Amino acid sequence: MIKRTISSILILALISLTIYFFGAVGCVGLVSLAGLLTQWEFYKLLRKIGQRPLIFTGIFCGALLMLGSFYGDGQTPAMPSCAELLYLSITIVVAQALFSHSLEVSKSCIVSTIVGIIVPFMCCFPIALYHEMSLHGLSSDHYIGTLFWMILVTKGCDIGGMFVGKHFGKRKLAINFSPKKTVEGLWGGVLFSNCIGIVLLFFCRQWLPSGLGIGQAIILSTLLAIFSLVGDLVESVVKRLADEKDSGVILPGIGGIFDLTDSLLFSIPLGVLYLKYFIHYSYFIAKSIYFH
Repeated sequence: MIKRTISSILILALISLTIYFFGAVGCVGLVSLAGLLTQWEFYKLLRKIGQRPLIFTGIFCGALLMLGSFYGDGQTPAMPSCAELLYLSITIVVAQALFSHSLEVSKSCIVSTIVGIIVPFMCCFPIALYHEMSLHGLSSDHYIGTLFWMILVTKGCDIGGMFVGKHFGKRKLAINFSPKKTVEGLWGGVLFSNCIGIVLLFFCRQWLPSGLGIGQAIILSTLLAIFSLVGDLVESVVKRLADEKDSGVILPGIGGIFDLTDSLLFSIPLGVLYLKYFIHYSYFIAKSIYFH
C-alpha cells in the first residue's frame, strides 16, 4: 500500500509539472508516452503467450499514428491523417512479416502486431480532441480540464468498484476472466464515477463545456464507468493467458503502465465521441467567449 501511494504521488507530480511547464502540448505528450509504454507492455505479454509481435515495428507505427492525430486529420494538409497512417502501418507490418518469416510465423506476427497497434490508435482520440476543441475557440485549459474530468471519472469506477466489490460483492461478473469482479462492484463503480463527475462539474465548471450539464454528466459518467470495464477485462484476459499478475514492474505497488491505463483505453475514446456528437460545439464557443 505504501509503495502504491508513493507511485501515485510521483505520477501526479510528473503530470502536474509537465502540464505546468508545457500546458496542453505536454498533456498530449503524456498521452503519447503512456500509449507507447502500454503498447510495449502489451507486446511483452503477447510474447509470453507464444505470439511473435514485431515490437519495434509496431511501436514505430504507433508513434506515427499518434503524430498523425496531432498534426493531421485535415488540420494540416501537408500531414497524412490518422486513417491514412493506420493503412500505412498495417501495410508495413504485413510486408515485413511476409518477407521475413515463414507463413506460420508470419500469421502470428501480423495478427499480434496489428492487435497491439490498437493501443496507440485508441490514444489518437484524446490527442485529436486537442485540435478539435482549439478549432472551436477553446483554450488549452478547456482541453486539459475536459480530458482530466474524463480520466478522473473513469478511475473513480476502479476505486468505487474495488471498495464495493470487496465489502458487498456476491455475484460474479466475469468469472472466467476476472474472478474478483462482481456485479455489485460494477454498480458501485458506476455510482462512484457519477459522484466524482458531478462534484468536479460543480467545482471545475469554468474548465468544462457549458453543454455538459448534470444530466449529460450523469450519462457520460455512466458510459465511461461501464466501458472502463472493457479495457480492464482485456488486460485481465491477456495477463491470465501470460500467467502474470502485473503487466510490468515500472510502477512499484501498481505494476506496469498497462495496469494504470487499461480502464482508459476504451472509455476515453468513447468520451471524446460523446463530446463530439452529443455536446454541441456552440456551447464550447459560447463558453470561450464568456470566459475570454
